[in-house]
Amino acid sequence: MKISAIVASFALVGFCFTANAATLNNIVVYATAQSNGSMSVGDKSAYTKTFEVVVAKLSGKDMDLSKLCLKAYTPDNKAFKLDTVDEALTTGMLKDGKPVKGIATFASEDDAVFKAALVKTSDDCK
Repeated sequence: MKISAIVASFALVGFCFTANAATLNNIVVYATAQSNGSMSVGDKSAYTKTFEVVVAKLSGKDMDLSKLCLKAYTPDNKAFKLDTVDEALTTGMLKDGKPVKGIATFASEDDAVFKAALVKTSDDCK
């Protein structure tokens, strides 16, 4: 009896991950590079790249924007985390035919972020 409960649990977990991935496949991100920059405080410094971002949903259920993460990628697939973002891209629901637009800035301790050319959605917000 315990084994069937474990198998059922794994099946449900797999289904949940599949449903979440399918949701992200219905999200389109249009990103236009706006600027490169930097910031420093004492001995600490960082490099930044800013994009104008439009996020739209192609189909399916409405998406909670607070659960959607944006990451920037270089052509060799190096990822950069979001540093600063317009509230419009992180609050409310994303609905069919109602794209949201805002500015997203990504940061790195080295200037590799300047090579970022692609912005994607992710469910890995770490």
